Amino acid sequence: MKIRIYALVAVMSLIASSFAFAETKLSDRYSDASLIRIMKDDGYSSVKLVKAGKIRIKVDGRSYLLFNTSSGDLQLYYGIGGAVISYKTINEWNRDKRFSRAYLDSDIDPVLEADLLANGGLTDENVTSFFSVFKSSVRAFRDFVKKNNEG
Repeated sequence: MKIRIYALVAVMSLIASSFAFAETKLSDRYSDASLIRIMKDDGYSSVKLVKAGKIRIKVDGRSYLLFNTSSGDLQLYYGIGGAVISYKTINEWNRDKRFSRAYLDSDIDPVLEADLLANGGLTDENVTSFFSVFKSSVRAFRDFVKKNNEG
């Protein structure tokens, strides 16, 4: 009798875990409207479609851009205007940090970007985690730029 109960519990556990996995739907791309919903559902109230494929998210007075590419990949962008920093210093950031890359844009302003590739599948949770990690990177990047500002 105990063996039957254990077997029944094991089968029920397998069924339950397969249902839990089925609820985590992988997508190969999100629509702009879906990305806006995901960010708002995660508690960000200032989320706006700037134009197709370009979403602005404001947090604590800072604007982040979320690009929804035609391939389904997502890219986050944050720029700092008015800072003077050398490309050599920006390269220090890139040598020491992961999950993002920094460069000087065409106006010679420091920029931080990160990518979330869609080829492994996207979920609401990894989109919100991607943004959360990027916000942390931006805080560190702002400190780095402030410390190394030559202006």
